[in-house]
Amino acid sequence: MERGITDDPTYVIKHMGRLVHDEKGYGRFAGSTTGVHFVLKVEQECQKVLNLSGGFPESCYRAFLVESPPDRGLLGTTSFDDHDMIRQYLTYPAAHYHQQADMFMQKWEPFCPVLVRKQLLADIQDLTDALYDPEGHSTLDYSTTLIVLMILNIQESFPTSPAQPSGQSPDCIERLSLAHALIDKVVSQGNIRSLQALALFALFNQLSGHCLTLTTINGMMVRLSQSLGLHRHARRFKMGVGEIELRKRLWWWVYVFDRFTSVLHGIPPLINDVDVDNDLPIDCHLHDLEATELSHPLPGERTGVFLFLQYVSLGKKLSRILNLLYTTTQRRDGARKITELDRDLRVWNQNLKAHGIVFDIGDSGLQHSTGNTGRPYQSATLWLQLMSNMTMNLIHRPGLSFDDTSPEFGICLRACLNSGTAVLSLVESLQIPRWLRNLSLVGPATIFQSSLVHIYSHLKLGMSEPDGLPSPDTSMSEISKAISLLKADVQSSVINQAPGNFYCQSLNEIIETLQSLISSLPMVAQGFLDTELVVNEDAPTTDTFDEQAWGGNALDALNYMTASDWMGNASNSFMDFMDLGGS
Repeated sequence: MERGITDDPTYVIKHMGRLVHDEKGYGRFAGSTTGVHFVLKVEQECQKVLNLSGGFPESCYRAFLVESPPDRGLLGTTSFDDHDMIRQYLTYPAAHYHQQADMFMQKWEPFCPVLVRKQLLADIQDLTDALYDPEGHSTLDYSTTLIVLMILNIQESFPTSPAQPSGQSPDCIERLSLAHALIDKVVSQGNIRSLQALALFALFNQLSGHCLTLTTINGMMVRLSQSLGLHRHARRFKMGVGEIELRKRLWWWVYVFDRFTSVLHGIPPLINDVDVDNDLPIDCHLHDLEATELSHPLPGERTGVFLFLQYVSLGKKLSRILNLLYTTTQRRDGARKITELDRDLRVWNQNLKAHGIVFDIGDSGLQHSTGNTGRPYQSATLWLQLMSNMTMNLIHRPGLSFDDTSPEFGICLRACLNSGTAVLSLVESLQIPRWLRNLSLVGPATIFQSSLVHIYSHLKLGMSEPDGLPSPDTSMSEISKAISLLKADVQSSVINQAPGNFYCQSLNEIIETLQSLISSLPMVAQGFLDTELVVNEDAPTTDTFDEQAWGGNALDALNYMTASDWMGNASNSFMDFMDLGGS
């Protein structure tokens, strides 16, 4: 077969997944979307340019697994008497929970529009009646119980205003313990209400940053939604418009959650796009499942579902990115794919501006919305800005594996720098709460890697300042932001938990790594840059990467580090075999 430009080995995407240890010491797969390959690449560049003999600590590779959960000792799943246990946590009359449900749907509709007011309020009334039935013979609905527990926890733990304090109270932790005990009962019900309950449970864990829990919940939701036929078009079924709309909202929420989980862990998504033919939801009010017609907003107005639709659109773009850039075999023609995906995302960004949501991807300028969505949706528009920068980074980071003399390498490096800088600036300047960062894939791994790309660029370029790339002073400022953000996370964790926990230890190692790398840069060592705000002068940095301190390559214990499945000449027969699928 005649070879064309698409077979140029210069543009074969080189990445790999590795196993890393989680908090319990188990080996967990970290795919390339986690940044594990990028961190390895920077480590190798440091060893080459800075003559460092040791490697990065494992915390740098498993940062995506680092979470700051409540006291897990309270999260039991022991057996209990249904009525008595649930009654301990739901002591108020139904009117109180109706009010909480209304507040939840108003605030969180852009993030998770999976509830219908009329049916939810009726279900809550039935639940409280059953709990306090004097005969004690009423059957409890576990799905409604879980929905109420999660509404209370989300409302209490994650205020939408940054000025309001956030955190998980003892009551919240006890409700979460009960929720864990109910999961099997909820799944066994296997209906739409079960899926609604699982969606809210998943949202709570997503907001909390409980990353390991997400993969299990995702599997439950995907299989349940498929068994209910949510992935297929409603023309096959006899249903009213209200039920059809709810099914579409539920399906696309599960779809995006599946992509979110895939990107977070670097694992294959469970939903195959070729099996999906369901329409997107409609921007409308859905207050009654039995409504014969939908209630649309007035011209020039929009509901919170409009912002959810933009998130779904971004989720579909993430799906294309995973298919084109992050598969095991189809790695050829990387430059063309990256250009195409970049253009597609920028068109989406321009379309948002036409609807009054104004920001530029890669620009750290603060977003604003001129549309008539009201103040409750400001967090959602910021969410879109963070997610779009994360998406742009996922598009261009594979290009850092190209030949560094190619123009495409420079283009991708510039895009990664711009997106990472935008994320750091937004998080730092707006003091974005951790729940919104978790929802936007901006965890400790993203903060670390957004600063690491600045170090990588200066290892490659030295003191030169090519057009479009940040100056050394600018890069030091961005790295300083990252260190400050990570230190703030450590401090908040120390306040809420015992010092020395896995979360604090991991983040402290990452902070020390960044500080040591900065001290080792030639431009700093030679006195060209002032690093007073970045480096802790009291901490010794000369042996930070010593073999004895970090144990050599941190991934050696779980991986054959010489097994680079992308190495070698991409034009040989082995690589031809690997690329039979073509794209």
